[in-house]
Amino acid sequence: MNRTFISVTLLAALLLAGCNRGGDGIGPAQQAGKAIDDAGARAQAKVDAAGARVQEKLDHVNDKIDKINDRVTDKVQAQVDKADAAVREAREGAKEATEKVGRKVEETGEKMQQAAK
Repeated sequence: MNRTFISVTLLAALLLAGCNRGGDGIGPAQQAGKAIDDAGARAQAKVDAAGARVQEKLDHVNDKIDKINDRVTDKVQAQVDKADAAVREAREGAKEATEKVGRKVEETGEKMQQAAK
């Protein structure tokens, strides 16, 4: 019985010593919680840094896309301007051709009238 009593007492002392607060006044559960909080904060900092790097890359890519869009827009606008000029020239040509045909028809009509006299 003496042995059992000493074993139980020693076990109880060890259990109580394991649950006692250390020299800094923080118990094991608090230490574990702090370690979890610290790990979470470190992980969040790494995620934030990675997110910032990704955003930086996206901004760079968006800038390049904007420049490409500007160049494409300029080229498309130049083609539209050329097409407009070609249409204007075609209209002028058609107008001139119509006027020429009108003059020829008028001349022919006059000749026909003179021939009929």
